[in-house]
Amino acid sequence: MSDWVKVPSYAKVNLGLIVHGKRDDGYHSIESIFQTISLHDWLYFTREGEGIEVSSNNEKVPSGSSNLVYKAANMFGEWAGEELGLRIRIEKTIPIEAGLGGGSSNAAVTLMTLNRFFKYPLSEDKLVRIARKLGSDVPFFLQGGTAYVTGRGEKIEWWVDIPELYFLLVVPPFGVPTKKAYSLWDENVNKTLTNKKLNTILKLLINNEKRVIKDLKNSLEEVVIEEYPQIGYIKERLEKSNPINVLMSGSGSTVFAIFGSESEVSNAWEILHGDFLVLSSKTISREEHLNLLKVKED
Repeated sequence: MSDWVKVPSYAKVNLGLIVHGKRDDGYHSIESIFQTISLHDWLYFTREGEGIEVSSNNEKVPSGSSNLVYKAANMFGEWAGEELGLRIRIEKTIPIEAGLGGGSSNAAVTLMTLNRFFKYPLSEDKLVRIARKLGSDVPFFLQGGTAYVTGRGEKIEWWVDIPELYFLLVVPPFGVPTKKAYSLWDENVNKTLTNKKLNTILKLLINNEKRVIKDLKNSLEEVVIEEYPQIGYIKERLEKSNPINVLMSGSGSTVFAIFGSESEVSNAWEILHGDFLVLSSKTISREEHLNLLKVKED
């Protein structure tokens, strides 16, 4: 496939999530720490034919105009004034509806790659504006690394990268739709966890005070576990591996254990491997994220 280019599309985890309440516009006010991790999809691009065609190795990924990658490419063409003859192939590794931002990452990578294809017709500001229209998480993936996120997820402050951490991610055989998770929170507001301010934790973590990792919480976790008890079972199993902390990522369904070294992840692997999809990963800094996204000939 010499005419194709191959670009990685990285996942993220939520290092803590506080839900502050429902807004007048129907969204929820949140506070979270987003962090890119090494788990990634591959996106293949080639310029040929007419219009936009999107395909995937995963049958759960829509191929038509409802696909977020298709929407990103289409909006790029409209904003840049380009007639697109484009084929995009999405090779999925990031689980779907798992709280890892795979679809949002794919959309952001599409915007960045097409901007390179067409010799940068759009400024970074315009790319961010398109990304916001595509979804709350999409702008984050234009930079990656470590970010403190507020509002409904659209207010992003990129901070200095946290020290390297290692993760063991466990994905149950079902997804948790984001709307479902927040609906459960609305029904059970008084049951949700109290969190320390995440920006305070982040400042300490950046200064290599890893002890604060144990203070991270996810406001959605308790109500989601009540509805999906298997997530609670996974969390209990992971806690036996003596990690620094175990959290559900975003609205679920992925649960991840945080470790300080790769060897600790390897030792914990055996606890759940074989029962569920188990993936090892590590933090990806902002510099790594942007360098690795440079287009590669395949």
